[in-house]
Amino acid sequence: MSTITQYGYFVIADISGYTSFVAKTELEHSHEILTELLELLVERFQPLMTISKLEGDAVFAYAIRDVFARGATLIDFVESIYVAFRDKQVSMKRATTCTCNACRNIPTLDLKFFLHCGDFIQQKVANTRELVGSDVNLIHRLTKNHVTQATGWRAYVMLTDQCLNDLQVQFDDAHIQMEEYEHLGQIKTHNIDLHKRYQEITNRRRIMLEEKDADFIVQVDFPTPLVVTWEWIQDPDRRNAWNGGHELWSLGERPMGRAGIGASNHCAHGKSHSTEVIVDWHPFEYSTADSFENGKKSFTETFRFESLPDGGTRVHDVLLMHMPLPRFIRKAMLKYVLITQHHMDEAMELAARMAGEEFAKSRGE
Repeated sequence: MSTITQYGYFVIADISGYTSFVAKTELEHSHEILTELLELLVERFQPLMTISKLEGDAVFAYAIRDVFARGATLIDFVESIYVAFRDKQVSMKRATTCTCNACRNIPTLDLKFFLHCGDFIQQKVANTRELVGSDVNLIHRLTKNHVTQATGWRAYVMLTDQCLNDLQVQFDDAHIQMEEYEHLGQIKTHNIDLHKRYQEITNRRRIMLEEKDADFIVQVDFPTPLVVTWEWIQDPDRRNAWNGGHELWSLGERPMGRAGIGASNHCAHGKSHSTEVIVDWHPFEYSTADSFENGKKSFTETFRFESLPDGGTRVHDVLLMHMPLPRFIRKAMLKYVLITQHHMDEAMELAARMAGEEFAKSRGE
């Protein structure tokens, strides 16, 4: 038995409606459908989080604290898995012509997430590794709660108060629910309606610069998975670590309590200051922001993220300059400033190396 105590984040993704689905449908088909959905969840969790075990209709995953430098990224990560789950349901339903009860009832399934953080020890018994600890017990107890009874929600994210404080995020529209468990006492939880979030995410107007419309493009391959690469590009502190000291980034407004549409970052470069305002935000796919200097829009920039076959990520940095000049002049100006003066290409390559080194270290490599 390992006696090393570690601190990390625990996530359980629990398929709603599982018991009813199996009881009312053909076992062979229902098993195939659930297996396909569980495989999707496992694929999405890996390689960022470690799958501790599959628990029938649920996936239990964990990661040490250092994996998520920004707490908000864990929430974005969970929401992206839910979107993938819902999209998978739709594609499965459209792809089948089978009229059995299992195939007809695919839309009745849904997904809940439970998030907590705390101490754990890895215990090895008969070649099987399991996490043990009071916080591990709690995350499993949370799956039995009264959220659906109180709200009618079938899909939601539940975070313990301890986890929310550790992540340093806040939600203006969270449903606060007190749960009580024997030996664990009262637990304050914060709950987010995933049906509402799914509609908000999928109904957004997409604002993404294409390479053909750009004045400047940088493309760099990171050895890290999408979520990790996303953090290295989006987190102001990480930007400061790799931009060569040409700019100093700091957090601006966070209207939703975390990064997203309407959030801002401030940038000081020399004697000038600019504000970057996010206008589109699709975590781990792309983000677009407008930059303003002296109240005037100066740039629009899209970071697009592409998964690579080797598990890494290709980052496309696409910029458009808002200046009433011929395009060939704008392109020449940006190339001179960003490459000759700020060495943007070298900075992005440095970011890729730093990201790879830190990610390898977090995995004990």
